[in-house]
Amino acid sequence: MHEDLEALSLPVLAISPQSEDSHARFASQYELPFPLLVDADKTVIKAYKVNGPLGLGVRRVTYLISPEGVIIDALQADFRVNEHVSFLKRFIESQARASG
Repeated sequence: MHEDLEALSLPVLAISPQSEDSHARFASQYELPFPLLVDADKTVIKAYKVNGPLGLGVRRVTYLISPEGVIIDALQADFRVNEHVSFLKRFIESQARASG
């Protein structure tokens, strides 16, 4: 879906507090075509209010952000990764219907 999202001017980024080395290993292992950003002090994570309960961990949230920087939609599904995939597929399909 990465190419489909890029075609809609929605670049894919991931962010977490893990180290740069941890991100590099993860990206390599799963051959990720998008950057993993490090937020060691959780500045961005706190700004988006996705810090985990009691400040532990991070909530798993997918945001759709327009090229103008407006959040179009979001999904929080901490332990249900497949819901994030379905969420993005539905968005891509809705955009395809809207354009043609």
